[in-house]
Amino acid sequence: MIEFLKIPFRWFFSTQPEEKNETDPAKKLLNSMRITAKCRFNASVRLKRASTYSFLTTTILSLGLIFIPLFQNSGLPIPYSSEVLSMLQIFLAVAVLVYSVVNATAKYDLRAQSLDDCGVSIKELIRTLRNEMAESKASGKSINLETYHDKYHVISTEPENHTRVDHLFAVLDTPSDFDITGGKRLFMHIKSYSMYLLSYIIPTSMMLFEILFILDMLKITTCFKGVFSAVAG
Repeated sequence: MIEFLKIPFRWFFSTQPEEKNETDPAKKLLNSMRITAKCRFNASVRLKRASTYSFLTTTILSLGLIFIPLFQNSGLPIPYSSEVLSMLQIFLAVAVLVYSVVNATAKYDLRAQSLDDCGVSIKELIRTLRNEMAESKASGKSINLETYHDKYHVISTEPENHTRVDHLFAVLDTPSDFDITGGKRLFMHIKSYSMYLLSYIIPTSMMLFEILFILDMLKITTCFKGVFSAVAG
């Protein structure tokens, strides 16, 4: 009975060795390169998504900046004073300027391409090492791993390094190398997605605020009527 209960206990608390113990130096290097390639691809996708979302944020804020004065000049009744509308327009103009500068200086697309190229180069190195391992097994000749270590070092240090969240996703996506189960795996999923989505909180909040304010102007909602209580005369 005790032995039977050990299995779910071990699964839930992930008490087994988490990382596969590899004694063969060639296979160990191969596994390391494969995880690094996954991390670089994850980092590339993360930066591409950040670029797309920043562009979306700038677009939405710019559309609001155009819509508000047009609606204000339409002559239709608005539940806010002109001072409140002017304040919001200034805020949106500054927000658009800030996000435009961020997009220009962050160089998301260039960095993402560099990381993607790094991942591709590591993949090519992995294929070369696998072919040489197969030939070595057939012929009995040893592999010069020092050459592969040097090439791997040069390729992996060319672009910027990946982040912790990229490595977490790579670990979770590689069950053949990392045996993480139960509660710990769930915690790692929550941690990785929390870290990943953290940078989207501020732009999402700004877009949501703008959309709700415009809906208030159209008298569809009354979300901010208590905060900006001035009524247009």
